[in-house]
Amino acid sequence: MIANDQREVTIMAYLNKEFADFHKTIKISTESEDLREKRDLLKDDIDKYFPDECEAIGASINKSDLRYINQGSYKIHTTIKNPYGSIDLDYAVIMPLDIAEFTDPRKFKKAVYNSLSHVSARTVNIKEPCVTVSYHSYGEETLHIDFPLYAEHNDQIYLGRGKEHSENYDWEPADPEGLTQYFVDKFKDKDQLRRIVRYFKKWKQEKYHNSSNSHEMPPSIALTILACEEFVSSNENGEDYDLSSLYETLKRTKNRFIVTKDADGKIVEAILQCKLPVEPYSDVLYKMRGSKAHLILFYSRLSRAVSDLENAINLESEHEAAKYVQNVLGEEFTVPEKVAVSASAVRNRERSFG
Repeated sequence: MIANDQREVTIMAYLNKEFADFHKTIKISTESEDLREKRDLLKDDIDKYFPDECEAIGASINKSDLRYINQGSYKIHTTIKNPYGSIDLDYAVIMPLDIAEFTDPRKFKKAVYNSLSHVSARTVNIKEPCVTVSYHSYGEETLHIDFPLYAEHNDQIYLGRGKEHSENYDWEPADPEGLTQYFVDKFKDKDQLRRIVRYFKKWKQEKYHNSSNSHEMPPSIALTILACEEFVSSNENGEDYDLSSLYETLKRTKNRFIVTKDADGKIVEAILQCKLPVEPYSDVLYKMRGSKAHLILFYSRLSRAVSDLENAINLESEHEAAKYVQNVLGEEFTVPEKVAVSASAVRNRERSFG
C-alpha cells in the first residue's frame, strides 16, 4: 500500500515528463550562427560609419566611444523557438553625448539608420524606441535585430525615443544594464522560474500569432516581469513540478487585473499595470491601453488558460489532463497514452490542489 505522502508526490509530479520534453522542444539556449554573424556585421557597420554620420550633425563620437550590450531574452536565457515568425535580438548601442546640447535623438537614430543602410539585402526602419534591421526570404521576415540607441550623460543613461519625422521625441532616462541585472538576480538559482517564463511566452505565441495589430499583444517584457513578480514555485525533495507552478503563477497574474462588468455580467473593462522595475519605471503595457478591447482580450485568454490548467490538475488521468495543457501551450505538448487511475488517487489529487 502506498503511503499518503508518497501518493501526494506522485500527484504533484503530474505530467512532469511531458513538461520536461516540451521545454526541451521550445527553448533556445544560444544565438544561432546566422544571428551572431549578422549582429557582428551590423556592429562593424555602425563602428565604421556612425562616427562620420555624427560628425555631419556636429557631434564628435569616436568608434572607441561606442559600447554595445545584449538585451532581452537572449541575454537572460528565456528565448523560445517561433514557428510562426522571425528570430529577434535586442542589441543596444551606448554613446557618450551631452543631451543638453544635442536635444534631438531623431538625428542620431537617423545616423544609425544611415550607417546600416549600405547593404540592399537589409530592410532598415526607424521605430519609436529603436532602429530595426530586418532580413527576409521569399517575402517573409526571417530575423530582425533591434538597435535601441542610448546616450550617456552625467552618469545617467537616456534612451533615444521618436520616429524619424515624429513631433514627439526625447531622451528618456533609462537603465538597460540595471534591468538586465534585475532579471539575473530574479533567475538566480530559479530554473523553474525561467521555464515558467518560457511557457508564458509560448502561451502568447499560440494565442496571438494570428494578430495583425501588435498593440493588442502583451509584450514579452511584460510577461517576463509578471512571471517574476507572481512566481509560485512548486517542488519537493529536489524535484520541480511545473504544472502546479505554472497554474499558480498564471492565476496570481490573472488576479492582478481590476475587472469591471456590466449588469449582464459582460466584461466592459480590464485594467492591469506592469511597470519596469528600473528607470523610467514606465508601464510596459501602455500600448495595449489604446483600446479597452486589448486588455479585455488579454484577461479573457489568460482566464481561459488558468481554467484549463486547473482542469488539468483535477482530471483523473494524465492523458485527459494533457489535452487541457495543449489548449494552453499548443500541440507540441505531448499527450501521454491513456492509463487507468484509481479513485483514491483522484480523491488525493483533489485534496492536494483544491
